[in-house]
Amino acid sequence: MIIIVIAILAILTYVSWINIEKLSTRIVAGLISFVLLAAAVLLLTVNMNSHYGMKKVTTSTEKTIYSAGGSKSPAGMLITQRLGTKADNYVMIYADREDSKAKAHFVPNKKKITEAIHKRATYRTADVKKATVKTVTTRWEWKNDFFKWLLEFGGEGHSLAKQTTTVTVPKKTWVVLSAQQAKQVTAKQKAASQNKAAAAAQQKQMRDAAQAKVAAYIKANPKASANDIANYSKEATAEMTASAMKQMLK
Repeated sequence: MIIIVIAILAILTYVSWINIEKLSTRIVAGLISFVLLAAAVLLLTVNMNSHYGMKKVTTSTEKTIYSAGGSKSPAGMLITQRLGTKADNYVMIYADREDSKAKAHFVPNKKKITEAIHKRATYRTADVKKATVKTVTTRWEWKNDFFKWLLEFGGEGHSLAKQTTTVTVPKKTWVVLSAQQAKQVTAKQKAASQNKAAAAAQQKQMRDAAQAKVAAYIKANPKASANDIANYSKEATAEMTASAMKQMLK
């Protein structure tokens, strides 16, 4: 509507100064129409530059994610690729469901580059049980229907102001790898599997370490249920596996 208002006021300003013969009427009408035209242009300008008539609305979503290495490996895996050289912004590979294949997330959309520059995705490790992805999105929304009716002409409503996504993974049972490191670990695992004696020895060492942790847990928690012990055993195995994968990177 603001574009139509500006167009009408521009015509009125022209008509007032050019077509009105009486000087006093021409000056009054011309000044009024010009002031209104300038006000409308100013209103449009501050809306475009400062989002006048709009407010920021923030929403948040969080969900569980799963390992890029599949469900067969006890340890979880997150594969990352930094975007640029300084920005704390990454493309990350993980699975959205336990039974689905891993895929790349947060790849910038080159067709919507203006929106892409407002998005950032990063990761962190923490003392948590499950890996999650949390997205906080802030959008520009109209303050009320009047501003929407007057100023909306290019779909400004619901436009993205900022979006920050944080992937959080358990620091003991998950491993964060770059794409190059993931290839390095895969190659070492493949080479190790070809040496059956060494592979068996490593498996036994990890199994013994996990069993020792479970025994210590049972001793410290004599009233633990069978389900609690099973869950801790699974966690201990994942921790040992993640530790072994980290050793491969050294």
